[in-house]
Amino acid sequence: MSHQLELLTENPSQWTTVSFITPEIQKKEIKPFLLLALKELEGNPDNRTRNLMNADKFSAVRSVVRHVSRLRSANKEPWLEEDMNLFLESLKFSPECISELTTLLCTDKIYENIQRHLRIKPGIASLEWKIDVSLSQTNIRQENASPERTKEIMYRDSQVLLTLNLTNGQKHICRLSISKFHELRYVIASALKSMIVLEKRKCMRKD
Repeated sequence: MSHQLELLTENPSQWTTVSFITPEIQKKEIKPFLLLALKELEGNPDNRTRNLMNADKFSAVRSVVRHVSRLRSANKEPWLEEDMNLFLESLKFSPECISELTTLLCTDKIYENIQRHLRIKPGIASLEWKIDVSLSQTNIRQENASPERTKEIMYRDSQVLLTLNLTNGQKHICRLSISKFHELRYVIASALKSMIVLEKRKCMRKD
């Protein structure tokens, strides 16, 4: 799977409702719906959206446009038509609608006026880590440390190298002491636990 397609399909469960509606959408409806959705994202909503006869269809197209537009800022390159086709196929659009939507969504110019607060920052694509004991071993040799002292030096001077690969292709390497690494693990685990608790509350559920 390409990086772009992975971005587009990273949360498939959010498209369950959309996929029920997309087979009913006609090609002639795609461009008007897309233009209306873009106006909303640009901060200039069109009054016609309030009186649409096919509100469900528009909502489905708007969800796709909003998703693709928000992700565009996390992706260095323009969308590839092949990846966009596969994404839209997974949402059960008809072949005619896929062709029309792909042409429009892969035109980079349509994203020029999207408001900054609607764009997302790059996310973490992958995380790698390894232990660096080179400093510890050097200090142990210099001190000719005893076994007890060796343990102290290993804990104090060993470092964890974190390599963060971002969704925009950038790579960042961080050095952490072992104590800071454990602190980071605790903070992340606590945040995930809080998120799970919030998701279980009724106010966070979609009807």
